[in-house]
Amino acid sequence: MSDLRRSLLKGMSSIVGDLYDTASDENRTVPLKPAEVQDAAPKPSLPPFRKLWKTADETIDWTDILVSPTPTDGLTPPDKWAMYHRYAAGVLQGDLGAYLAVLQADNPMADLTPYVSALDVTTVNADLLRATFTPRPDLLEKDPREYLCGMALRTARDLMAALPILEVDVCAMQGDKPLLTVSFTRQAMNKVRFAFIDPVAFAEKCGAVFQGDE
Repeated sequence: MSDLRRSLLKGMSSIVGDLYDTASDENRTVPLKPAEVQDAAPKPSLPPFRKLWKTADETIDWTDILVSPTPTDGLTPPDKWAMYHRYAAGVLQGDLGAYLAVLQADNPMADLTPYVSALDVTTVNADLLRATFTPRPDLLEKDPREYLCGMALRTARDLMAALPILEVDVCAMQGDKPLLTVSFTRQAMNKVRFAFIDPVAFAEKCGAVFQGDE
């Protein structure tokens, strides 16, 4: 068990109890709903792509949600908080079924759908998720590496905000051909200020491999 997961569970054992059994490491995939994937160009109201990786969803405080059945932050709607509360014990224990339920119910990737042709997330284990997306051809033509790395970075940020994972592997696929593979760790993400980074340089620092690279 990782140090992060130990810290999340420290002092919570009497509350969590045996509500959930830890799921196996069998992969489980959450695809975007087809209706949410848009092939048309992004609407003018959407943020410019060059700002996409600079922002991310708010981090969910699962320990706070576990101990309170009603919102404590003054921001989260009661129905969403209730959904989080239902799965909080499982999430904190690293239960993949709870992870999957949260991803399906909350759909943290919804605001990224205008920028891709397809996107899905696979639960690998309690610390690792794998995201795979199919780029939009028109966006891929402009600045391929910035587009791929920006999407990958924002995807990883949103998934880390949604769940207490330590790593996100991201792969951009065109048919059966990988255009980009990169692994982002929470440790590395916590050291940067996203408003000032070059997504390509950061992805390369994290070991990004592009099509044609050896």
